[in-house]
Amino acid sequence: MRIAICSDVYLPQLSGAADSVALLYAGLRERGHEVRIYAPSQRGQDPDEHVKRLWALELPGSGGAAYIVTSFGMTGDLKRFKPDVIHTHFFGTIGFGAVYASWRLGVPIAGTNHTMIGDYLHYVKLDYAPFRKLAWKFLAWYYNRCVRVSAPSQDTINEMRTYGFKRPAEVIPNPILTEFFRPLPNREELKVKLGISGPAVLSFGRVAWEKNLDAALDAFLEAQKRMSDATFVVVGDGPYRQEFEKRAKEKAGERVKFLGTLRGTPLIEAMNACDVCLITSMSETQSMTTLQAMACELPMVGINAGGVPEYINEGETGYKAEPGDTALLGRRLAELLADPELARRFGAAGRQSALRFAPEKQIERFEAFYKQAIEEASRLKR
Repeated sequence: MRIAICSDVYLPQLSGAADSVALLYAGLRERGHEVRIYAPSQRGQDPDEHVKRLWALELPGSGGAAYIVTSFGMTGDLKRFKPDVIHTHFFGTIGFGAVYASWRLGVPIAGTNHTMIGDYLHYVKLDYAPFRKLAWKFLAWYYNRCVRVSAPSQDTINEMRTYGFKRPAEVIPNPILTEFFRPLPNREELKVKLGISGPAVLSFGRVAWEKNLDAALDAFLEAQKRMSDATFVVVGDGPYRQEFEKRAKEKAGERVKFLGTLRGTPLIEAMNACDVCLITSMSETQSMTTLQAMACELPMVGINAGGVPEYINEGETGYKAEPGDTALLGRRLAELLADPELARRFGAAGRQSALRFAPEKQIERFEAFYKQAIEEASRLKR
């Protein structure tokens, strides 16, 4: 197949969605498909003749999370590429360019929603109930332009249905590199190497307001009442880092360690130097970081909100608590930190669960997804 992937979020942006689009692109090409990506132009991007970069301006205050993008020349480039299907991943400028090109060129369009849209309105100063409702209605309207839609969790699809989304939809989780994200045998040596003392709680991903990191800190402080030698390890960066780091240092002092953005071997080593992973974000459609941590055999403690509950099996791969219940989150953290054998069992089960999301398995599902979209478009034309 000839597949056009259109995404307002792509590498080198620090984002689980950007990673998933990149893995999809690479996996499809490995299986012999011709793929062309349409993405924002950004600082630090790698040259790739199969990626059409469109002029973009970073949205102030987003920390590289959002761009204002132009789609000039996109339709003409798509016409020359002659795709069998267009796959839109976001509802920004490039996404609307994809919808227009689909209509103009008569090419089927499929969509994937990676975003709980209401949780990102604070970037444009519109984080109020009426605007959240309007944003969800807009998102439903947008994905109704597609012939078929996927999302990484059923919760995301259900939320879209609430606001008027009507198209055929299915859950297709994002792929993760299970050969890269893996357990390492020398965890204690890695703690020494990274200057991490005692049992460690990992918070991993973009350091942004919508990730609910204040709750993560409060949960850690609760755990620290029972495990005074515990360390809170934050891996990642983002627009909320300066404020969050200041608060964390005030509350936890030397028991918090910020490692910043890590990639490659340093990232895997930092994850393996920790003993449990904490996720408190309520804006996740799936949470790539959750699955990546599970692939490293870390037990999980997470919030029962968004797509996260669909990937943490209570009492098997980790524990969940209701939003706001940082006391329970803290107790669960302390329980796992104090019981290495329980943490080991949860971690091993998490690794087995994460193996289901290896790229080759998810790419096969997207191949079927494209074929169904093409067939659906053909049926609608008759």
